[in-house]
Amino acid sequence: MSDLRVEFHTAALAQMRGLPDEALDALVVRVTDLLTEPWDAQVIGDDDRFRRTVFGGRGLVSFFLDESEHVVRIFDVTWAG
Repeated sequence: MSDLRVEFHTAALAQMRGLPDEALDALVVRVTDLLTEPWDAQVIGDDDRFRRTVFGGRGLVSFFLDESEHVVRIFDVTWAG
């Protein structure tokens, strides 16, 4: 699935404001990894297209994998640092 792209929902972008540099760097690394292995994340609920994964040891990123549009749609970013 190397032809995937990433889209950030407005809510996720707002959550990213003020994140420390270490969190942003870790998020970029994890999201980049998801572009090649989007299924390497925990399923959220009954629909396996909704997933969540850890980044930087203290963050969670939640996303929807839209295979028909070839996009990872990130809708939630949480940092507990």
